Amino acid sequence: MLRFQRFGSTYAQRQVLRRYPIGATIHGYEIQRVMPVPEFKLSAVHLVHRQTGSEHLHIDREDSNNVFSIGFKTNPPDCTGVPHILEHTTLCGSYKYPVRDPFFKMLNRSLANFMNAMTGPDYTFYPFSTTNKADFENLMSVYLDATLNPLLKPEDFYQEGWRLEHSRVEDPKSDIVFKGVVYNEMKGQVSNANYYFWIKFQDSIYPSLNNSGGDPKKITDLQYHELVDFHQQNYHPSNSKTFTYGNIPLDSTLKRLNEQFIGYGKRKNSKRQLLPIELRNDVEANFDGQLDPMLPPDRQLKTSMTWICGSPQDTYETFLLKVLGNLLMDGHSSIVYQRLIESGIGLDFSVNSGVESNTSVNFLTIGVQGASDVSKFRQTVDEIFTDVLKKPFDHQKVEAILQQLELSKKDHKSNFGLQLLYTLLPGWTNEVDPFEELQFDETLQRFREDYETKGDKLFYDLINKYVIDKPCFKYSMQGSEDFSKNLEEEEKKRLQAKLSHLDENDKEVIYRRGLLLQEKQNLKEDLTCLPSLKISDISRTGDSFPVDKLSPAITSRITDTNGITYIRAKRQLNDSIPAELYPYLTLFADSLTSLGTSTEDYSEIEDAMKLHTGGISTHIDVTTDPITLKPHLYFKFDGWSLNSKTDHIFDIWKKLLVDTDFRKHSDKLKILVRSLASSNTSAVAQSGHTFAREYAGAHYSATKAIGESLNGIGQLQLITRLSNTLDDEQAFQTNLVNKLIELKEHVIGSENLEFFVTTDSRPSADQVQAQISKFVETLPQGASHGGLEAAQYPLLPMRAGITNTLIDFPFQVHYAASVLPGAPYTHADGAYLQVLASLLTFKHLHREVREKGGAYGGGATYSALDGLFSFYSYRDPHPLQSLDTFSKSASYVLNNARWTKADLDEAKMTIFQQVDAPISRKSEGITNFYSNVTDAMRQTRRQQLLDTSLSDVQNVTEKYLLNKRPANAVVGPIIDGKTTGAGWQVKQLCEAS
Repeated sequence: MLRFQRFGSTYAQRQVLRRYPIGATIHGYEIQRVMPVPEFKLSAVHLVHRQTGSEHLHIDREDSNNVFSIGFKTNPPDCTGVPHILEHTTLCGSYKYPVRDPFFKMLNRSLANFMNAMTGPDYTFYPFSTTNKADFENLMSVYLDATLNPLLKPEDFYQEGWRLEHSRVEDPKSDIVFKGVVYNEMKGQVSNANYYFWIKFQDSIYPSLNNSGGDPKKITDLQYHELVDFHQQNYHPSNSKTFTYGNIPLDSTLKRLNEQFIGYGKRKNSKRQLLPIELRNDVEANFDGQLDPMLPPDRQLKTSMTWICGSPQDTYETFLLKVLGNLLMDGHSSIVYQRLIESGIGLDFSVNSGVESNTSVNFLTIGVQGASDVSKFRQTVDEIFTDVLKKPFDHQKVEAILQQLELSKKDHKSNFGLQLLYTLLPGWTNEVDPFEELQFDETLQRFREDYETKGDKLFYDLINKYVIDKPCFKYSMQGSEDFSKNLEEEEKKRLQAKLSHLDENDKEVIYRRGLLLQEKQNLKEDLTCLPSLKISDISRTGDSFPVDKLSPAITSRITDTNGITYIRAKRQLNDSIPAELYPYLTLFADSLTSLGTSTEDYSEIEDAMKLHTGGISTHIDVTTDPITLKPHLYFKFDGWSLNSKTDHIFDIWKKLLVDTDFRKHSDKLKILVRSLASSNTSAVAQSGHTFAREYAGAHYSATKAIGESLNGIGQLQLITRLSNTLDDEQAFQTNLVNKLIELKEHVIGSENLEFFVTTDSRPSADQVQAQISKFVETLPQGASHGGLEAAQYPLLPMRAGITNTLIDFPFQVHYAASVLPGAPYTHADGAYLQVLASLLTFKHLHREVREKGGAYGGGATYSALDGLFSFYSYRDPHPLQSLDTFSKSASYVLNNARWTKADLDEAKMTIFQQVDAPISRKSEGITNFYSNVTDAMRQTRRQQLLDTSLSDVQNVTEKYLLNKRPANAVVGPIIDGKTTGAGWQVKQLCEAS
């Protein structure tokens, strides 16, 4: 009955049904089902290709940001990473586009705002999104040929997967070592403690999944012919699922797909669903893992308990499980948080915690990191479920979850199509009906009706069915000082075992193969076979979003927000913060949404926040003046809700900003510090190049010097020191609590406050304006308050001293950055430098740092606002070699680069992918508010970018890069004899910044 209700929808949706009659055939595809989804203003069309059996899902929606994806079921046969390496090598050339790495080269021949390829646990998919129809057709052609007709050359396997090669390719006497892009990528992943915990968890409970990304220990067992065989077995239309989203007509897409698939027959593919271990009794698994340098020795344990809870194919029960998981674990008021985190049993939830439904079964996992006692953890978890069955859930919490889901539905997202793909594809690959997952309103309505009649029994039944007296998977990982050393020793032994089987002829083959690969990497290719947009496809005029000034301090943007109001506020803090308090600003802002007031615990405030708003946040930010390059330090806070509930935003703001009691809730402050400490190392492992770039940038930018103190290595050092001294109560009160109380006097006040309101009508804007006026009156007034004398404090200066720094982390790979000063946003040189960065990345550094050097990523960026030119490498086995490449880049540009007008246009195309990327409604007109960049400035820069010439690029290279001294930073383990000598300093997390 519910499906028939959907057919009584809008006129446009009825038109879709007429356009796609069930049973009709379009270009070889038979329409199986059509379903309007009015709550998302879309219609879903499910089709099957008659000749091959390939399924296609089209989401018809009036959205110009169109999405395409082709995906395959790719059950990994072992842990060699063959699905992952195949994902890389398919993009290294195809029969129609026989050039090296057409995927990467399309990045600068397209205006796509997203292009990627991704390996899941048992599927691989290739998505892109673009607003340009010709671009859509170009990329679809490249993607289809890359996946179905790749060249899969041996040299691509060696480059992207793994190889034995001399450390110095031209020197046959140099050591033979392991190289390969994926090999180094996965070594970097193993260095990420959260990833390693997750993958060993998956290996243990779900061994049939193997490790699709690849275990470095096993990657070097993979042979080239196995890669080719895996492609032939899995990359076939019969084993594919294609997806489109947006307003490009389906007819043209199906025509192209049919032309591509017409040469294939229907194959009986093994789309076997892989299953986890069978839990007849409790199963336990224990491993050693990476030591976390930010945690004390007695807090190096991660542990979890997992129950298998049915199949994602039962979409309603899966929804109930997710609601249950939310009730149990989400937020400060949840019973699991209070019993495990607030009690100190763990410092934070483990990465596998929650409900996981991306494979053929559902998992419910409760886990912590920074645990001190496994038995106490397990006993407490058992007690939690026993107690949950005795005490009803708070009805308001259930309602808050539903409110959050409703608000999320209304919140406009610029990448909605991609998000939908990510939501549907994992289940669709494992026989979950995507139409059922799209029935959002029906699911909510069914839940509301069931909850009305059954109440908490809905959740009690799940707990009794899957948890109480049911077998459990118990998993632990203990941080070990020897972990990194053991990995290094294992790699040495594995390498030696390979070398011991080589004779002189084998070594000669390795040497010649290395030279041949390098020769191919240096080869100048004819790229005329690749499709491309033209620079004339880029409009010389950018989008403009008019705003209104409701008052000198309040700006508004009226747009279609679907009944939602977004309110952003900022207070400038320039000259307001004593230097010794700067490092504590980030912790101050985090504390406001973690502690509580003199009369309320934060859990009560958070419950109200979830019930009445879409979210509220507070943070510290520093931006750069687009004209002078001077920093602007801000305290920012924001919130969003339905138009009718904006008063709740101001009520909660007042509690957080004015009434937070640091002294009363100092125990929760300790919890916050420990939680931050437990997650920071994995953050660096994931984004080490960003930390390196920020650290180096502090030498040449006052903004970066402040930002580094707030969010960089300096902040990590502060959190480490605080975490290690929390047991000293007097020191804790003096060194942290007192400082946060003092900061409140400097940060919170009514002076220098500005607001930006985004809503859908003038009456709503006027309502918020009145609420702002009342709210401001509740804030401390005047230039000084709370007994604080009015004073001016200088901003933090740029970092002085040694400009080569290694930040020591126990990783298997490195991250490197090299930074030089540039020009302000409003200076034409800034635009030229941005084009230069794009040219260097795509025409030089990708080849030198990734293809030759083996780093997972590398390139150059120009921060338009900060005026900094940066080089970087990511998961890099040879960071000093990369720094040397960076230092020679100016000479390369001036003496060796033979860039053409076509190269220049491609570099501009890459920049405009992001400049013209779709934005959400809430982001319209916000640039000037947050960055002080006006529409006129943006338009001038747009024209500067479009008008940049090759001579402009050469001039700024000579002016800003040639013979200039960069600031260099490397994140990773010490490189003996090279980063410990003259000209280098080594930073440890446990030392003062």
